[in-house]
Amino acid sequence: MDDKISQRFISEEFRKTTEHSSSKSKLLYYLDIRKRSFLGKLGVGLAAYLVCFNAAVFYWKGSDHPLNNFMWRIKKANGTLSKELLEKERVLKEYYESRLNVESKGPKPWLTSIYD
Repeated sequence: MDDKISQRFISEEFRKTTEHSSSKSKLLYYLDIRKRSFLGKLGVGLAAYLVCFNAAVFYWKGSDHPLNNFMWRIKKANGTLSKELLEKERVLKEYYESRLNVESKGPKPWLTSIYD
């Protein structure tokens, strides 16, 4: 009797997808986002983008690049960043600040070929 009550709350679609099937179809049932809300799709898409972007930066630039902010901030707080990496951070910071400051009279890092 208790088994019939618990069976009643399982959706018919879930029962169809999991009946005599592998764990792959169960996983696909839970990952099916066609029926989910727009905010859920947006959240899943944003999370997937962030994970893929950070993985690509990690493999492309390496673990010692400033875009890998998580480990970079930990190393900087502990004082374990090398002088070379601190110089790299300073150069990148100056580059981005000079791009934002249009009124600066100094040479623009992205136009160095003009000044040479």
